[in-house]
Amino acid sequence: MQKNNKLILALRAEKSDVEIHKHSAYQIVLTENNPFHTTLENKKYQNIYGFVIKPQVAHSCECSNSNLIIINIEAYSFLGKYISEKLGDKNGDIFSDNLDFKRFFNSTKNDFSIQNILNIDQSNTFIELIDVRIEKSIAYINENFKKNKFSTQDIANHIFLSHSRLATLFKKQIGSSIGKYILWTRLKNAIFLILSDNEKSLTNIALESGFYDSSQMIKYMYQMFGISPSKLRQKAI
Repeated sequence: MQKNNKLILALRAEKSDVEIHKHSAYQIVLTENNPFHTTLENKKYQNIYGFVIKPQVAHSCECSNSNLIIINIEAYSFLGKYISEKLGDKNGDIFSDNLDFKRFFNSTKNDFSIQNILNIDQSNTFIELIDVRIEKSIAYINENFKKNKFSTQDIANHIFLSHSRLATLFKKQIGSSIGKYILWTRLKNAIFLILSDNEKSLTNIALESGFYDSSQMIKYMYQMFGISPSKLRQKAI
């Protein structure tokens, strides 16, 4: 089991709506000031404090009068597994106020914050350990995702499983298909490069992240985050 949370993206959405999208991460969204509206799986919630959702849950945010903190968490990380256990059969949970947020994370502290979440004790014993074959698959993805001809069959061959067995086991353990996880890993690398090097072109970033070209990267980034690379550079913390 991985020993860190591997939080990959923290954004501040500044009075700008985010269109409906879904991605291969758990997500925590909180308002910094005014309540906002969201749509989760075609159901609208108004004037909320925040929410937490599982991977592949379609959602949007209307935050024209509020600033949001958005944190995406890898599904196989400790915090991802922790949130999965907390949600159980539900795909998400809505925070109507700060107390709901604290209750979700079993806290009574008045100053409970995002930083407290990152420091959640990893000695909790109710978290199910991840299958070693899936750990090896994820390690292999991290080593090879920059190759644009890299396939899920390569992963199956590497861990000596059939393609169908790998697909079933990965989906059960991670909550996302292996193909979407590869895409997630490529986007994660692209986001890092977008935020860390303002001079690097989108074409070079796309190629260095395993995409065929910048158009493909931009399309998937918008689908999975509801935001373009240029806006991402503007709004990131």
